[in-house]
Amino acid sequence: MPRYFFNLNDGRKVIPDLEGTELPDDDSARAHAAQVVRELARNREPTTRSWRLAVCDAHGTPSFELPFASMEDPISPPPPTIRLMVEDACCDAASLKDAIEQVLMTRPPYPAPHAGDGREGGDLGAT
Repeated sequence: MPRYFFNLNDGRKVIPDLEGTELPDDDSARAHAAQVVRELARNREPTTRSWRLAVCDAHGTPSFELPFASMEDPISPPPPTIRLMVEDACCDAASLKDAIEQVLMTRPPYPAPHAGDGREGGDLGAT
């Protein structure tokens, strides 16, 4: 039986599923992911809207990603077009957070300011 890993991305860090769960197929993994998302979001919906659950196979290959915003179950649901817009916005926000994190991880550190020269930051090429 295949093993699936349900890794939580809260926009600041990824919390890996170190054990995984054996499930018969992708449909079962998707149903399990939906259950996990609902449990994690219960009573914390505003905090978790931009969170995502990334589901991978035993080799680490992504199978699918489930945005928390797609699983919210409000008392009076918005019209489908509004719900899709909210889901898209939450996914875009999460993607933007990922892109910012990648840039921060790959940029070189700023040089320290020169003591006593009155300039903010390091040398940016100006003379």
